[in-house]
Amino acid sequence: MLPSTEEDPTQFDTACVVNPVVVPPSNSYERWQLYYYGNFGHWKDGTKGFLPTGWCGLAESDDGIHWTKVVGQRERGAIFAPSDDPAAWDSVHVGVNDVLRIGDKELHMYYFGGSSEQVAELGGFTGVRMRIGRAKSSDNGRTWTRLGMVLDYDESEGLFASWPRIILESTKATSDKWQMVYHAYDGSKWRVFGATSTDQGESWTRKGLLLEGEADEESFDFNGIGTRAVAAPWKGGALMIYEGVNKKGGHSLGAAFCSDATGDGTWEKVGDLDGCSQLGGPIASPGEGCMKSWTSTVVGTPYLVPMPDGTLRLYHCGRAGDEGHSIGLQISESGGVSPDCWSPAIVKQN
Repeated sequence: MLPSTEEDPTQFDTACVVNPVVVPPSNSYERWQLYYYGNFGHWKDGTKGFLPTGWCGLAESDDGIHWTKVVGQRERGAIFAPSDDPAAWDSVHVGVNDVLRIGDKELHMYYFGGSSEQVAELGGFTGVRMRIGRAKSSDNGRTWTRLGMVLDYDESEGLFASWPRIILESTKATSDKWQMVYHAYDGSKWRVFGATSTDQGESWTRKGLLLEGEADEESFDFNGIGTRAVAAPWKGGALMIYEGVNKKGGHSLGAAFCSDATGDGTWEKVGDLDGCSQLGGPIASPGEGCMKSWTSTVVGTPYLVPMPDGTLRLYHCGRAGDEGHSIGLQISESGGVSPDCWSPAIVKQN
């Protein structure tokens, strides 16, 4: 649906397009928007990063399926870039992970970024010490102004704090209580944590651990849970689609449910709530079922959009072999999440 632009070396996303963040049309703006991140083979400091992060881009659509990239004003057409200050916490790479519309005129981006600080626990790599920040746009995502860091990493959780998703108490950004879900990595496992804001995202208070992988070494999420999407309300609560990592490093998608529609409660992995035959089993695996050959190596970075007709759209990334990451779309006509509910929006590959 949205491939990397390998044929055009003038673009920032020649190596990959990853991590869709989808903003549907509204009274404020009539087009679909898809924010994503990518790079052209390295980060801003010249290192070949261990993540496909780097710069952020934007594409727009009339139907949420067929997309045209928007040329931004930063390096090689990006709309958001690492800080120009080499000492900043987000000077080496950045990645968009949620975008909220604040009133009619403003968008807020929640993103994560890394600096040149070396982390000894992971071999002295730079860019590992990631933190969460916020930026604003008043021109529908074309240009952005940084608003600063909103959540630092915590050593008790891991080496970084990253990939924030925001859950509002209602569909209005003026809600009194916001929830953030994010993940950290302690050098061994990925785990999902939460935070709460009562001042519309200005400050955040940590809630602690929300979800982690299974202890069974055969589980698809034995090594932990990373990126995730949240849709609310869903069946009276909140739905999470998450990226699980198995013992061998393979990535698949699973689901979890919170009975509180604001996400302010306990998250349980989906069992027979939607006809899934295996408690905590994957709903989508690389190259299997609804996932075609372009996902045969990786499927991940999910983003959910509940539609007015009750269907669910699941945007995600995929990769085959050594090819660059691309973005695709699965649709659940029933609104369910079991593996047989999903079908690709565009069938182009076997």
